[in-house]
Amino acid sequence: MTSFTAVPPVSELTKLYINGEYVEAKSDKKLTVYNPKDDSIVSDQVPIAGVEDIDAAVDAAEKAFHGPWSQFSAAQRSACLRKLADLLNEHLIEILTLDTHTTGNPVSLMPTREKTYIMSHLLYYAGWTDKLRGDYFPADDGFVKLVRHEPLGVCAGINPFNAPVATLIMKAAPCLATGNVLIIKPSEKSPLGSLAVAPLFEAAGFPKGVFQVVTGAGETGALLASHMRIRKISFTGSVPTGKKIQIAAAQSNLKRVTLELGGKSPALVFEDANLDNALTWTVNAILNRSGQVCVAASRVYVQKSIADKFIAEYKARMKAAVDGIGDPLEKATLMGPLVDKGALERVTAMIERGKTEAELVIGGVRHGEQGCFVEPTVFLNPKQDAQIYTDEIFGPVAIVKTFETEEEALQMANNTEFGLMSGVFTRDINRAMRLSAKLDSGVVGVNCVSYMNVQAPFGGRKQSGIGREFGEYALRGFTEPKTILIK
Repeated sequence: MTSFTAVPPVSELTKLYINGEYVEAKSDKKLTVYNPKDDSIVSDQVPIAGVEDIDAAVDAAEKAFHGPWSQFSAAQRSACLRKLADLLNEHLIEILTLDTHTTGNPVSLMPTREKTYIMSHLLYYAGWTDKLRGDYFPADDGFVKLVRHEPLGVCAGINPFNAPVATLIMKAAPCLATGNVLIIKPSEKSPLGSLAVAPLFEAAGFPKGVFQVVTGAGETGALLASHMRIRKISFTGSVPTGKKIQIAAAQSNLKRVTLELGGKSPALVFEDANLDNALTWTVNAILNRSGQVCVAASRVYVQKSIADKFIAEYKARMKAAVDGIGDPLEKATLMGPLVDKGALERVTAMIERGKTEAELVIGGVRHGEQGCFVEPTVFLNPKQDAQIYTDEIFGPVAIVKTFETEEEALQMANNTEFGLMSGVFTRDINRAMRLSAKLDSGVVGVNCVSYMNVQAPFGGRKQSGIGREFGEYALRGFTEPKTILIK
């Protein structure tokens, strides 16, 4: 077991992590990552993995998968995951802070939300290693039928910028629990925490090559998606990139694909709802990580009979949230900047266009003169084809519309190509169950929204994705059933 003494500083995170050690990339091309609070350079030495680097990682992964890792029992895999949880419990805040320098995620989120999410995933899947059972069918036709679930082999994960380490663990825990090996490519915007966490896997007892990290932008992700010896790719990110990954997977070796893509989540607030609860959930659901989450409740539908009261308080809370904007490294900060200049330009351009397509009532401006901060923004009554109403914004921008009937609310909520998360706020359990069946999304929250639980499957319908993560469903996504017929 490798020892782990300290999290490397940013200046040392300039190599790929392949086969249990930091190694120089074959190419001398580098990425530059910036701090969105002031646009300063955090590092201009992040390596870009090319063909030779990806091949080296796959070689090491295959060697581990067919070698020492294949000899680990379910109990040993569980012990490794639990040891990893212990190590992360000690070092996680320092690792997450590395990513704050490039994502702008406030450190105030780390001790509770982020850490709890990561630890719960590791401990949950540590308990699953010996519980993914197969099937037996009796020999009523002269054949005994057995079904076993086998690991796929070399898997790859391509992660988003908004929660780099959390997404890494979300993929790694079920992947390794089922005996696979994993190569992670973090977002080119936030690679540091993923590089820093990599040595903890060997320190936890995983053999070299079981977990590796390669960095780069789209071209590196394309190499993973098209590699002939990678058997599964799990991607979290945008719809356009997800489509490219699915095409590359199909045109290469028909590797298995899980896609967790964008969202335009609706929240339906009925007149009998607990308004304070509905306001708390819907406001938090658009301000969390400055709106840069796939399940952000960016469309809020309110029944007309309570619309004036709800909208007034919703506007007040969104306006008050400006006071929580600040340096993400300060513990008092609740809302940080957008991830980079590109995101700032895209979101502000959508807001400017939105001013001609809807009624702007709160925000709509950049916050401060430095960095990538945008004030919480609320639009009312958008045109049916308004870009801010139909497209994912990925910023702290919400659209509020009113409705009169349940049927009208349902039609508006489902009128989108996205289908990731929905929320229904009502005290009527019959209405809640009725709408949860009719809402066209992979997850429906009743009196909550923009919430995920590790025990239950998470994923989208329509263009919000393919496959499921979390719970037993994630384990199925990393295994292949094999049928054995005995005469």
